[in-house]
Amino acid sequence: MGAAALALLAASRQEAPAPLVGEPVLALELLHADGSVWSLEDYRGRVLVLNLWATWCPPCRAEMPALQRLSEALPADGFAVVGISVDEDVYLVEEFLRRLGIRFEVVVDQRGERINPVLGPRAFPETFLIRADGVVADRILGEQEWDGEYWQARIRALHDA
Repeated sequence: MGAAALALLAASRQEAPAPLVGEPVLALELLHADGSVWSLEDYRGRVLVLNLWATWCPPCRAEMPALQRLSEALPADGFAVVGISVDEDVYLVEEFLRRLGIRFEVVVDQRGERINPVLGPRAFPETFLIRADGVVADRILGEQEWDGEYWQARIRALHDA
């Protein structure tokens, strides 16, 4: 079985209804490695590109540089790119990010225990485009060229929606 199929199967175990496009995303809090709290609510007022990924997922690894370039292209006062890794090994995640020069915010939810009931990922990578009011504008499965013209225009348009 291919890595993409395994990722899809691993992510398909959904415990609660996942947010659908047009619905507000529920509250979600995770801990940073230093013990500080990361909260989805902190991004209210900005368009959020929320990427769910893992180091063991080849398409996830492949799209990280494009997400970094997207984060650099969008103005920080109206947009944010955040990754949530479901890896068990925080140090592996940190080393991966350091090696690739990824500087956008990434938090770890070991085994996806916190995100599963709130976001109900269907596969990895899966990206949620969340409007400034906290409503899910889109759910995108699979690797994307986030720094391409299409996605930049789509994400910027959410700011004015």
